Amino acid sequence: MRRIKNILLFALAASMLIGTASCGGAGGAGNTETPASDSPAGTSADTPGEMSSGTPDSTDTGSPEQTSAGSHSETAADTQAGTTSDIPAVTTAETSEETTGTSADPSGEPLRFLFLGNSLMYYNDMPDIFAEIAKEQGKDVYVKSVTKGSATVSDFASPSTEVGAQALPLLKNEKWDYVVIEPSRRISPYEDTVKKLEFDSAKTIRTLAAAAGAKTVLYAVWGNNNGSVVEYKATGGVSTAEVSTHSMGRAQHTKFMEDTSAELAGILGDVPVAHAGYAFENCIAADPSLNLYYTDERHPSLEGSWLAACVIYDTVFGESPDRILSRTSPASVKTLVAAADKTVLRGEIPEIKDEPQAQGFKLLIVGSNLMDNYAVGKVFANIVKAADGTDVQSRYLTSSTFVMNDLVPEASDLGLREALASDEWDAIVVQVSRRNTRSAADVAASELAALKTVAPLLKAETGKVFLFTLNSKSKPSIFSAATPGYTDTGKKETCSAEDGSAYFRELADAWAAECGLGVINYGQAYHGYSGITSEGVGYLQACMIYCSVFGRAVPDGVSETNGLSADAASKIRGLAAQYCGLAS
Repeated sequence: MRRIKNILLFALAASMLIGTASCGGAGGAGNTETPASDSPAGTSADTPGEMSSGTPDSTDTGSPEQTSAGSHSETAADTQAGTTSDIPAVTTAETSEETTGTSADPSGEPLRFLFLGNSLMYYNDMPDIFAEIAKEQGKDVYVKSVTKGSATVSDFASPSTEVGAQALPLLKNEKWDYVVIEPSRRISPYEDTVKKLEFDSAKTIRTLAAAAGAKTVLYAVWGNNNGSVVEYKATGGVSTAEVSTHSMGRAQHTKFMEDTSAELAGILGDVPVAHAGYAFENCIAADPSLNLYYTDERHPSLEGSWLAACVIYDTVFGESPDRILSRTSPASVKTLVAAADKTVLRGEIPEIKDEPQAQGFKLLIVGSNLMDNYAVGKVFANIVKAADGTDVQSRYLTSSTFVMNDLVPEASDLGLREALASDEWDAIVVQVSRRNTRSAADVAASELAALKTVAPLLKAETGKVFLFTLNSKSKPSIFSAATPGYTDTGKKETCSAEDGSAYFRELADAWAAECGLGVINYGQAYHGYSGITSEGVGYLQACMIYCSVFGRAVPDGVSETNGLSADAASKIRGLAAQYCGLAS
């Protein structure tokens, strides 16, 4: 596929007498091969009208990464210029032909590279860019990559995952000279369970790589440009779950990722680190106008991917790629090569000072997994940062079967009392469970009694406590009261989605009046936008929280739109203001 694409590109270039072409490509999922001699844990969300009760596994950075079958993106949408939208679950790209030129191996065999990573690696076909750079320098290389959005090192070390099922046989059955692995950005400064999981898994990959004759290389990535850092926790096996978001500077996040890779390299022993993160900082300092980030502020732009490929080339070969690709490289390639050389060959590490973490605004979200299906905390944080310049930290207390009674026990699995004791929250949003129906008055009575028990605790924390109504399913189930939760009777109540959402609003209004709380009427607002997308759902939820918490509409000039068009984002902001009783 890649070969056909490049033949077409070459023909087009010849016919139009142009000397440059883009090095875009597909990433994320499937099994494609590219010759070096050619150019380059739970249930995911239902449709927006029928949100599921599962928890999608969320990607890096923070995030998104490419959403694929059975995974959830850290970003709302991960398609970009140069990537396809119908990508299979796992991508394997391979250089299958020898290049012409001097072999880098005295035996005459090509040097064999295996890249294992996620979307920070596959965006713009970065391993393929590396192969092109090596080819231009006369190196004989064979490059194969296995990548998937949100993939962690632990995924590659497990035979039960998609990427592990592909990568482990390659490591065990083939010879490699270099295996490049990427410590996931799911490692954060805020907890250690994911870090331990990643480090233990890296030891497994390192052992297998050594047995295959390969040197392991760590691909140290850059920090998020917008400073929004997602905290994950390990939940068993290779699964991780998003628990909160934090704000820290881009450079500080980069330093953390680089320090993490350096720590891991010390544990693994004799493992070089490809300092892509530090190269980003050096390049930004040299030319602030050069954009190394894709529009989501986390993934690399084409220039960012080229810089990363140059860093890996310098790290492996110990030399600069002085013969610059004239046809496929971006116009800024000399600046990118210079930044890579400065970082790797001259060892000039940028000075990044530790900075105290800003307290900012803290939001606690309590409810079912439907509250984090569309990363509402993260989108809210991005909106507030863009609109007001305020940093936001959000945290979820969620479960797939949430009811108000879950909050009552002292030792609740949701950990409400621990969360209230361990931090000071500026606003708390509590979901009205969709287990309530018009025919189940006993459920509503039990829910209200539980809310009356915990409402004083919430109000003692902050004066901004809100009940959040979701949109109803078209035929909600009827539940009967039980302790501590509810038992599904298996019956169905005939009810339109609009009527069900109106009922949730009635409950929320009555409960809020009795307990002295606010109401965020998202459920009915949802029906005000025909054909709303997943990105729109997250944006509408976040805009309504913004309107309710701050008592004002989201400004029209806000730059954070969650990947929506300007018209769609403006319409949603107006809808949020309308249903929050504000002028848009």
